Amino acid sequence: MGIALTRVMFLSLLRTATSLTQIHQIHAQILIHGLPLQTHLISKLIDLHSIDYARFVLDQTPSHADFSWNSLIRAYTLQGSPKNSLFLYLKMLRNSEKPSNFTYPFLLKACSTLGSVFEGEQIHTHVLRLGFGSDLFVCNSLIDMYCKCFCLESARNMWDDMEVRDDVSWNSIISGYVQWGQVGKARELFEEMPIRRNVVCWTAMINGYGKEGDFVEMLSLFRHMLVSADEVKPNAATMVCLLSACSALCNYEVGRFLSVFIDVNKFPLNAILVTALIDMYSKCGDVENAQRIFDGVSCKNLPSWNAMMTGYMQRGLLEQAIDLYRLMKAQLVKPNEITLVNVLSACAGLGALQLGREVHLYLGRNGLELNVILATALVDMYAKCGKINDACLVFVKTGQKDVALWNAMILGLAYHGDGRDAIAVFSQMKRAGLKPNDVTFIGVLSACNHSGLVEEGRFQFSSMDDKHGLSPKLEHYNCMVDLLGRAGHLEEAYELVKSMVIPPDSIIWGALLSACRIHRNLELTDKIGGVITAMQDPNIGFCILLSNIYASAGRWKDVARVRRLVKEQRIKKPSGCSWVEVDGVVHRFVVEDTTHLKSQEIYGTYEILVNHLKAEGYVGDLKLHTFKLMETW
Repeated sequence: MGIALTRVMFLSLLRTATSLTQIHQIHAQILIHGLPLQTHLISKLIDLHSIDYARFVLDQTPSHADFSWNSLIRAYTLQGSPKNSLFLYLKMLRNSEKPSNFTYPFLLKACSTLGSVFEGEQIHTHVLRLGFGSDLFVCNSLIDMYCKCFCLESARNMWDDMEVRDDVSWNSIISGYVQWGQVGKARELFEEMPIRRNVVCWTAMINGYGKEGDFVEMLSLFRHMLVSADEVKPNAATMVCLLSACSALCNYEVGRFLSVFIDVNKFPLNAILVTALIDMYSKCGDVENAQRIFDGVSCKNLPSWNAMMTGYMQRGLLEQAIDLYRLMKAQLVKPNEITLVNVLSACAGLGALQLGREVHLYLGRNGLELNVILATALVDMYAKCGKINDACLVFVKTGQKDVALWNAMILGLAYHGDGRDAIAVFSQMKRAGLKPNDVTFIGVLSACNHSGLVEEGRFQFSSMDDKHGLSPKLEHYNCMVDLLGRAGHLEEAYELVKSMVIPPDSIIWGALLSACRIHRNLELTDKIGGVITAMQDPNIGFCILLSNIYASAGRWKDVARVRRLVKEQRIKKPSGCSWVEVDGVVHRFVVEDTTHLKSQEIYGTYEILVNHLKAEGYVGDLKLHTFKLMETW
């Protein structure tokens, strides 16, 4: 068989090969027959994503066409190994191989990915030295590299020096200005464009106004785009930019319009656009439509699952979030940090300790790094599920601690009544050089409240402004009022409320009212009751509490007055619910629930417990529960 025929045969085999096993056999025959097919072999290996093998062939071949070098540089850049692109270029120069104009675009893209402006400037020098300074593709790549490395002046100088510009040149410089927040300069160039503005350019400008929060101008530009003489239609990227702005501003009306626009114009739904739609609906509170889109498409990626789960979490639909996580596992979708933080937060809210432990084990078994964000979620979950020792263990084992992690530990100890330990952790936090924030002091004051540390609470509250420059917010006042009220310092608590620089809300008045109930202070009850009943939307719980206080004092006229107020204003109490986790499954119950499959067994057990209590001589305290108010109002 002649060499020419053999070469044609093996070239055909290379083109049709689909596995590395076939490639190994063909490679062996190429070497045996001494055929000059290394360039084709390298190209095929790159197509099969076997970059290391392609590099091996390149290194073993004495001389190469520049196509082989360029192909491998391109492959390294596109497949996430930009440093290898630069190393290969250096080897190319050391081997006295001459780069071509096709060498530099992906080499400069590698510099952009790494943010390596120094190397990019050196490559720019090589470009000029080798005479490619007027090549349009190379110049566009240089502009893009400088923009992405935040060297806008160099990018603009490069752009100004270009004799010929195409739409990529304009897109690159405009996108660069937008990326670094100079939307005004981008708009000037946008209006000056002598050529037809394409969808990339329009989308870049729309995105720029969206990032600036200029919603009005963004929508104005979008409307202008639809009727522009450029005759350009928005694409999926345009819609993602618009939907992201609606999500950030929770603008449901415009978001809904965009969703309908996408349906009417039959946009092909890719994973990114689906995620943007789910996120917009979720952030705007329309979880039903978010779920409709999520369930109706097959092109879901991990961000789509996370967006849906985050939507459930934001609306307090914790059970649905956990159900979605179980569905993810069933469909073999691998969760990431965002997923697991959401699941741990749901476990914390539901007290689902077993599932929380499973997530913790998943982290270790799958080699996921326990970073500070996951550590914070774990500490919060263990603390809220009653396992404060496990929370402490996670906290201690985490090396780099940020303010959020310290806060989670302080709050966890506070809710467990370990006030002095919480204060000790707070002191460690300050010694570590971290600056406390508003959440920190909610934890510290809650710790004082749960442990009755009145003097410590007074000191920490005053130190917020005096030492840390933090103005107390409603949550801090609520903690202090509750602390002082529980300790019997009712007048001090009342004076604190009257001195507030921000209007007290119903929660603060309710905390003070609860203290009046404990200490039977009817004089102050009258004052607070007047405030609560005068509110535009009185809290039903505090109205019930007020009525019970009056009833326990025999003030039936006041009881009738409060009841009349509730009836006239048609104030309704939302149904309470509770959860319990059994064998990893979360069960939900509402008041007098009979929907559970084991309702009869549950109520039967309840009756047995009640009878046991009665047999032991237990009598409930009825003073504060004079009436089943919600049944009679």
